[in-house]
Amino acid sequence: MKKLLYSMLVLLILISGCSNNNTSNERSNHQADKKTIKIGYLPITHAANLMMTKKVLESRSNGNYNLELVRFNNWPDLMDALNSGRIDGASTLIELAMKSKQKGSPIKAAALGHHEGNVIMGQKGKSVEDLHNHNNYSFAIPHRYSTHYLLLEEMRKQLKLDHNTFDYHEMAPAEMPAALNENRIAGYSVAEPFGALGEKLGKGHTLKHGSEIIPDAYCCALVLREDLINNQHDVAQQFMTDYKKAGYQMTDKSKSVDVMSKHFKQDDKVLAQSAEWTSYGDLTIEEDGYQKITELVQEHKLFTAPSYKSFVDSSLYKEG
Repeated sequence: MKKLLYSMLVLLILISGCSNNNTSNERSNHQADKKTIKIGYLPITHAANLMMTKKVLESRSNGNYNLELVRFNNWPDLMDALNSGRIDGASTLIELAMKSKQKGSPIKAAALGHHEGNVIMGQKGKSVEDLHNHNNYSFAIPHRYSTHYLLLEEMRKQLKLDHNTFDYHEMAPAEMPAALNENRIAGYSVAEPFGALGEKLGKGHTLKHGSEIIPDAYCCALVLREDLINNQHDVAQQFMTDYKKAGYQMTDKSKSVDVMSKHFKQDDKVLAQSAEWTSYGDLTIEEDGYQKITELVQEHKLFTAPSYKSFVDSSLYKEG
């Protein structure tokens, strides 16, 4: 009798194990069947809404896609991956995306990455009044095709400085605070958290916030490839629905800092300062906001900007 009971118990365990394995395999197969969206980004807090989007996706069980965030260390590599189709989208400088579109890249700007959060940093103890026409100042920017370059140029004009007063050097954002700290540059214009980090290192001082020069100047945008939008429309729609939800969750500063602390190596004090300087919420690319950037791009003869209609598709975000 004992042997019979023991045999039945072993059989039940084996059946249960097989059932669990089948369930596990079904889950794995279900995950494998989902479309994996690959989105590129640089390690700047202006891409933090992507991290919150991943958290939103992972918080529910009925998602129809997987999200893979692909990190890049510089803008050219990111844009090359986007233009060649190795990734499905990217959080990128809006001007770089505009230039790629103008050259024929099959991409659409779907939403903003953030609002504000751009700073112009200078040496500690210096102010904009210390900038003079008879001197030449070396400023670092992430790329010539960037709102950071446009902000510096607009500041120069507002200060009535000669056109050659600023000397520009393209530099990876992560290198800028150290370069300022070592007196290799007079200042820089960049995305967060590298403004806050510049102040933390001791020799950096905020000369101007971007909002003081050009209020709510568009900087970073979420750009998707047209083949994802056209051929995987339901997937793209769900992703943008999650992205939209994430943007409103990022308005909670504590949640914002929490999600950034899991993805960026800066300490919470720096990230908290970044969160204070950057806002999210409604990330619709409005036509008048885009037109403001377009006019500056044209004024500085950077390139021929694509029209709002040809470059922006905000329908997925609005329907989210």
